[in-house]
Amino acid sequence: AFLFDWGGEPLWKSEFESVLSKTDDLLGSSGGPFFCGESFTAADIAWVPFLERYAAQLPCFHDGLNPRDAMAYPHLNKWYEAMETTVPAYACRVRGNPSSWRKVLTMAGYGNGGVPPAVGERMDDLGLEEGRVQTEEERCRDQGLWDEYRETRPYLAETPSAEAGR
Repeated sequence: AFLFDWGGEPLWKSEFESVLSKTDDLLGSSGGPFFCGESFTAADIAWVPFLERYAAQLPCFHDGLNPRDAMAYPHLNKWYEAMETTVPAYACRVRGNPSSWRKVLTMAGYGNGGVPPAVGERMDDLGLEEGRVQTEEERCRDQGLWDEYRETRPYLAETPSAEAGR
């Protein structure tokens, strides 16, 4: 779960790839998108903090290092998709913001004096992608998850934006 070596530099790309490959293999052996198969369980809850952080932060460390890469890590990619599209409580309330996860990097590594320059540049590039406007399909998917989440919580606003504005 460490991201930086003792000198404050990101770990070698091969170390992250090894962890991601082993995680992908573990998910592949379960027979479903989740760690215990077709059902969301406590195992997924235990893995969420690490994998969510990895998805946001690892692309900042090395070119071509993306845990969500469906070609390199097909089972891991399916896990991310399942978490975001079939677990409303996660998608609507727990899931972190990738931009915020990356900002945490400025407080770690490199002797706690910020991030190594190459990492900072990759962070800026990823921030541009986040600035794009959400597609209608993405908006409808997200609203559908919110509606499912709200079914047992009538006190919530009709949309995530309205809830945030309360």
